[in-house]
Amino acid sequence: MDKATFHSKDKTKLVGLWSHPDHKSDKVVVLAHGITVDKEEDGIFTKLARLLADNGFSILRFDFRGHGESQGRSVVDMTISKEVEDLTAAIDYIEQRGYKRIGLLGASFGGGISALYAGNIPNKLTCLCLWNPALNYQRTFLKPVTPWLKKQTAQIKRDFNNKGWSTLGSAKLIIGKQLFDEMEDLFPYKSLKKIKIPLLIIHGSADDKVFYEDSVEYGRDIGEVTIIKNATHGFHEDWESKIAYKKTLDFFLKYLD
Repeated sequence: MDKATFHSKDKTKLVGLWSHPDHKSDKVVVLAHGITVDKEEDGIFTKLARLLADNGFSILRFDFRGHGESQGRSVVDMTISKEVEDLTAAIDYIEQRGYKRIGLLGASFGGGISALYAGNIPNKLTCLCLWNPALNYQRTFLKPVTPWLKKQTAQIKRDFNNKGWSTLGSAKLIIGKQLFDEMEDLFPYKSLKKIKIPLLIIHGSADDKVFYEDSVEYGRDIGEVTIIKNATHGFHEDWESKIAYKKTLDFFLKYLD
Protein backbone atom coordinates (compact mmCIF):
# COMPACT_ATOMS: atom_id res chain seq x y z
CA MET A 1 0.00 0.00 0.00
CA ASP A 2 1.21 3.48 -0.85
CA LYS A 3 0.51 6.59 1.25
CA ALA A 4 -1.33 9.40 -0.55
CA THR A 5 -1.26 13.06 0.48
CA PHE A 6 -3.10 15.92 -1.15
CA HIS A 7 -4.78 19.17 -0.10
CA SER A 8 -8.35 20.38 0.04
CA LYS A 9 -9.45 23.74 -1.33
CA ASP A 10 -8.54 25.56 1.91
CA LYS A 11 -5.08 23.87 2.02
CA THR A 12 -6.05 21.30 4.65
CA LYS A 13 -3.75 18.31 4.26
CA LEU A 14 -5.57 15.04 3.62
CA VAL A 15 -4.03 11.59 3.94
CA GLY A 16 -5.05 8.36 2.25
CA LEU A 17 -3.88 4.91 1.22
CA TRP A 18 -3.63 3.38 -2.23
CA SER A 19 -4.30 -0.29 -2.98
CA HIS A 20 -3.27 -1.34 -6.49
CA PRO A 21 -3.86 -4.42 -8.65
CA ASP A 22 -0.95 -6.43 -10.01
CA HIS A 23 -1.24 -4.79 -13.42
CA LYS A 24 -1.56 -1.14 -14.40
CA SER A 25 -5.16 0.05 -14.54
CA ASP A 26 -7.01 3.26 -15.39
CA LYS A 27 -9.97 2.16 -13.23
CA VAL A 28 -10.17 3.48 -9.68
CA VAL A 29 -12.65 3.38 -6.80
CA VAL A 30 -12.64 6.08 -4.12
CA LEU A 31 -13.88 5.04 -0.67
CA ALA A 32 -15.51 7.78 1.45
CA HIS A 33 -15.90 6.82 5.12
CA GLY A 34 -18.56 7.76 7.64
CA ILE A 35 -18.54 10.09 10.62
CA THR A 36 -16.63 9.08 13.83
CA VAL A 37 -14.48 6.54 11.90
CA ASP A 38 -11.60 6.85 9.39
CA LYS A 39 -10.36 5.50 6.06
CA GLU A 40 -10.39 1.91 7.35
CA GLU A 41 -14.11 2.15 8.26
CA ASP A 42 -13.44 -0.14 11.26
CA GLY A 43 -11.75 -2.65 8.95
CA ILE A 44 -14.57 -2.93 6.42
CA PHE A 45 -12.87 -0.65 3.87
CA THR A 46 -9.54 -2.40 4.46
CA LYS A 47 -10.98 -5.73 3.33
CA LEU A 48 -13.04 -4.15 0.55
CA ALA A 49 -9.96 -2.40 -0.87
CA ARG A 50 -8.09 -5.73 -0.96
CA LEU A 51 -11.01 -7.45 -2.73
CA LEU A 52 -11.38 -4.73 -5.36
CA ALA A 53 -7.63 -4.55 -5.98
CA ASP A 54 -7.54 -8.33 -6.45
CA ASN A 55 -10.14 -7.86 -9.18
CA GLY A 56 -8.27 -5.23 -11.16
CA PHE A 57 -9.20 -1.89 -9.58
CA SER A 58 -6.99 0.71 -7.96
CA ILE A 59 -8.44 1.94 -4.67
CA LEU A 60 -7.99 5.22 -2.80
CA ARG A 61 -9.37 5.40 0.72
CA PHE A 62 -8.69 8.62 2.59
CA ASP A 63 -9.42 10.42 5.85
CA PHE A 64 -11.76 13.39 5.78
CA ARG A 65 -10.55 16.42 7.75
CA GLY A 66 -10.67 15.96 11.49
CA HIS A 67 -10.45 12.19 11.11
CA GLY A 68 -7.57 9.73 11.10
CA GLU A 69 -4.30 11.11 9.78
CA SER A 70 -5.73 14.15 7.99
CA GLN A 71 -5.40 17.66 9.36
CA GLY A 72 -8.22 19.64 10.88
CA ARG A 73 -9.86 20.21 14.22
CA SER A 74 -13.17 18.39 14.04
CA VAL A 75 -14.95 20.93 16.23
CA VAL A 76 -14.13 23.80 13.86
CA ASP A 77 -13.22 22.35 10.50
CA MET A 78 -15.55 19.40 9.94
CA THR A 79 -18.69 20.51 8.13
CA ILE A 80 -20.70 19.02 5.30
CA SER A 81 -19.52 21.58 2.76
CA LYS A 82 -15.89 21.08 3.81
CA GLU A 83 -16.20 17.31 3.47
CA VAL A 84 -17.58 17.80 -0.04
CA GLU A 85 -14.49 19.91 -0.76
CA ASP A 86 -12.30 17.12 0.64
CA LEU A 87 -13.96 14.56 -1.63
CA THR A 88 -13.60 16.93 -4.58
CA ALA A 89 -9.87 17.23 -3.82
CA ALA A 90 -9.53 13.42 -3.68
CA ILE A 91 -11.15 12.94 -7.07
CA ASP A 92 -9.18 15.80 -8.62
CA TYR A 93 -6.02 14.19 -7.23
CA ILE A 94 -6.72 10.82 -8.87
CA GLU A 95 -7.61 12.51 -12.16
CA GLN A 96 -4.22 14.19 -12.10
CA ARG A 97 -2.68 10.73 -11.76
CA GLY A 98 -4.24 9.69 -15.07
CA TYR A 99 -7.26 7.65 -14.02
CA LYS A 100 -10.11 7.83 -16.54
CA ARG A 101 -12.85 5.65 -15.09
CA ILE A 102 -13.80 6.61 -11.54
CA GLY A 103 -16.17 4.83 -9.20
CA LEU A 104 -17.16 6.23 -5.82
CA LEU A 105 -18.37 4.35 -2.75
CA GLY A 106 -19.65 6.34 0.21
CA ALA A 107 -20.62 4.77 3.53
CA SER A 108 -23.03 6.24 6.10
CA PHE A 109 -22.25 9.97 6.50
CA GLY A 110 -19.83 9.58 3.61
CA GLY A 111 -22.77 8.31 1.57
CA GLY A 112 -24.57 11.62 1.96
CA ILE A 113 -21.38 13.49 1.09
CA SER A 114 -20.96 11.29 -1.99
CA ALA A 115 -24.54 11.97 -3.07
CA LEU A 116 -24.02 15.73 -2.72
CA TYR A 117 -20.80 15.50 -4.74
CA ALA A 118 -22.29 13.31 -7.50
CA GLY A 119 -25.33 15.56 -7.87
CA ASN A 120 -23.33 18.77 -8.08
CA ILE A 121 -20.34 17.56 -10.14
CA PRO A 122 -22.00 15.02 -12.46
CA ASN A 123 -19.33 14.56 -15.11
CA LYS A 124 -16.49 13.18 -12.98
CA LEU A 125 -17.87 9.78 -11.99
CA THR A 126 -18.58 6.62 -13.95
CA CYS A 127 -20.74 4.99 -11.26
CA LEU A 128 -21.79 5.44 -7.62
CA CYS A 129 -22.29 2.94 -4.80
CA LEU A 130 -23.68 3.90 -1.38
CA TRP A 131 -23.65 1.82 1.80
CA ASN A 132 -26.18 2.73 4.53
CA PRO A 133 -26.16 6.33 3.28
CA ALA A 134 -27.33 9.27 5.40
CA LEU A 135 -29.50 10.87 2.72
CA ASN A 136 -31.91 12.78 4.97
CA TYR A 137 -30.22 14.76 7.75
CA GLN A 138 -33.54 15.54 9.40
CA ARG A 139 -34.35 11.88 9.99
CA THR A 140 -30.78 10.88 10.85
CA PHE A 141 -29.46 13.78 12.96
CA LEU A 142 -31.82 16.68 13.60
CA LYS A 143 -34.99 14.74 14.46
CA PRO A 144 -33.67 11.16 14.42
CA VAL A 145 -36.05 8.28 13.87
CA THR A 146 -33.44 5.62 14.70
CA PRO A 147 -32.19 4.86 18.23
CA TRP A 148 -28.60 6.07 17.75
CA LEU A 149 -29.04 9.78 18.52
CA LYS A 150 -32.56 9.95 19.92
CA LYS A 151 -31.37 10.27 23.51
CA GLN A 152 -28.49 12.61 22.64
CA THR A 153 -30.27 15.18 20.49
CA ALA A 154 -31.52 17.38 23.34
CA GLN A 155 -28.09 17.41 24.99
CA ILE A 156 -26.37 18.23 21.69
CA LYS A 157 -28.66 21.23 21.22
CA ARG A 158 -27.99 22.41 24.79
CA ASP A 159 -24.25 22.06 24.23
CA PHE A 160 -24.45 24.12 21.05
CA ASN A 161 -26.32 26.88 22.86
CA ASN A 162 -23.98 26.86 25.87
CA LYS A 163 -20.53 26.32 24.35
CA GLY A 164 -20.89 26.03 20.56
CA TRP A 165 -19.81 22.39 20.33
CA SER A 166 -20.82 18.91 21.45
CA THR A 167 -19.85 15.26 20.99
CA LEU A 168 -21.35 12.64 18.72
CA GLY A 169 -21.96 8.96 19.40
CA SER A 170 -20.00 6.58 21.60
CA ALA A 171 -16.78 7.70 19.86
CA LYS A 172 -17.32 11.18 21.36
CA LEU A 173 -16.32 12.89 18.11
CA ILE A 174 -16.23 16.62 18.76
CA ILE A 175 -18.60 18.46 16.42
CA GLY A 176 -19.32 22.15 15.94
CA LYS A 177 -22.66 23.90 15.66
CA GLN A 178 -22.03 24.76 12.02
CA LEU A 179 -22.22 21.07 11.10
CA PHE A 180 -25.80 20.84 12.35
CA ASP A 181 -26.67 24.28 10.93
CA GLU A 182 -25.74 23.05 7.47
CA MET A 183 -27.99 20.03 7.91
CA GLU A 184 -30.97 22.39 7.84
CA ASP A 185 -30.12 23.53 4.32
CA LEU A 186 -28.45 20.57 2.56
CA PHE A 187 -30.36 17.57 1.21
CA PRO A 188 -28.37 14.64 -0.20
CA TYR A 189 -31.53 12.89 -1.36
CA LYS A 190 -32.33 15.85 -3.63
CA SER A 191 -28.83 15.73 -5.11
CA LEU A 192 -29.29 12.02 -5.74
CA LYS A 193 -32.15 12.82 -8.12
CA LYS A 194 -29.74 14.73 -10.38
CA ILE A 195 -27.39 11.87 -11.15
CA LYS A 196 -27.48 10.03 -14.47
CA ILE A 197 -24.78 7.42 -13.79
CA PRO A 198 -25.39 3.84 -12.55
CA LEU A 199 -26.28 3.78 -8.85
CA LEU A 200 -26.33 0.97 -6.30
CA ILE A 201 -27.51 1.46 -2.70
CA ILE A 202 -26.97 -1.30 -0.14
CA HIS A 203 -28.62 -0.98 3.27
CA GLY A 204 -29.36 -3.23 6.22
CA SER A 205 -32.95 -3.55 7.43
CA ALA A 206 -31.76 -3.62 11.08
CA ASP A 207 -29.71 -0.41 10.80
CA ASP A 208 -30.08 1.44 14.13
CA LYS A 209 -28.27 4.59 12.95
CA VAL A 210 -29.61 5.46 9.48
CA PHE A 211 -33.23 4.80 8.53
CA TYR A 212 -33.04 2.11 5.83
CA GLU A 213 -36.36 3.11 4.28
CA ASP A 214 -34.72 6.39 3.20
CA SER A 215 -32.59 4.34 0.80
CA VAL A 216 -35.70 2.63 -0.55
CA GLU A 217 -37.66 5.86 -0.89
CA TYR A 218 -34.93 7.95 -2.49
CA GLY A 219 -33.10 5.32 -4.52
CA ARG A 220 -35.72 3.04 -5.99
CA ASP A 221 -36.59 5.24 -9.00
CA ILE A 222 -32.95 6.19 -9.69
CA GLY A 223 -30.91 3.01 -9.43
CA GLU A 224 -30.71 -0.41 -7.79
CA VAL A 225 -31.47 -0.75 -4.08
CA THR A 226 -30.46 -3.88 -2.17
CA ILE A 227 -31.81 -4.30 1.36
CA ILE A 228 -29.96 -6.94 3.35
CA LYS A 229 -32.50 -8.43 5.75
CA ASN A 230 -31.48 -8.15 9.43
CA ALA A 231 -28.12 -6.55 8.57
CA THR A 232 -26.93 -3.78 10.87
CA HIS A 233 -25.11 -0.52 10.25
CA GLY A 234 -21.67 -0.99 8.73
CA PHE A 235 -21.97 -4.68 7.75
CA HIS A 236 -19.52 -5.80 10.45
CA GLU A 237 -20.82 -9.35 10.77
CA ASP A 238 -19.22 -11.77 8.32
CA TRP A 239 -22.50 -12.79 6.72
CA GLU A 240 -23.48 -9.15 6.19
CA SER A 241 -20.16 -8.11 4.72
CA LYS A 242 -20.02 -11.08 2.33
CA ILE A 243 -23.31 -10.02 0.76
CA ALA A 244 -22.30 -6.35 0.62
CA TYR A 245 -18.87 -7.17 -0.82
CA LYS A 246 -20.29 -9.42 -3.54
CA LYS A 247 -22.97 -6.93 -4.58
CA THR A 248 -20.40 -4.13 -4.64
CA LEU A 249 -17.81 -6.08 -6.62
CA ASP A 250 -20.41 -7.21 -9.18
CA PHE A 251 -21.55 -3.60 -9.56
CA PHE A 252 -18.09 -2.21 -10.21
CA LEU A 253 -17.19 -5.11 -12.53
CA LYS A 254 -20.32 -4.35 -14.56
CA TYR A 255 -20.08 -0.57 -14.78
CA LEU A 256 -16.43 0.33 -14.20
CA ASP A 257 -14.57 -2.55 -15.86
